[in-house]
Amino acid sequence: MAIVLAIVSCFLLYDLIFGHNGVKQYQTIAAKLEKAQETALVLQKRNQEVADQINDLQQGSIAVEELARSELGLIKPNERFYRVLATEEKIRSMSIHFN
Repeated sequence: MAIVLAIVSCFLLYDLIFGHNGVKQYQTIAAKLEKAQETALVLQKRNQEVADQINDLQQGSIAVEELARSELGLIKPNERFYRVLATEEKIRSMSIHFN
């Protein structure tokens, strides 16, 4: 009788750990869930950034103009673009005042 009970106990323990809905399957699914949640968080942040940019672009021509100037380097007709180059020493020696 003790041998039969030991065999049944071993079978139940094996089923609990490796069987359907067992500990191993739970750990595997938990790891997949954590990875999916991390991916979802990254995608949510990206979607929010895109939504913010769409909202800015829908606000009007100011956002479009700012995007065109910064990303594409565009200027208006009859407008001149000046680029001032300075050495690091001159930049450090300049005093900057904020009002």
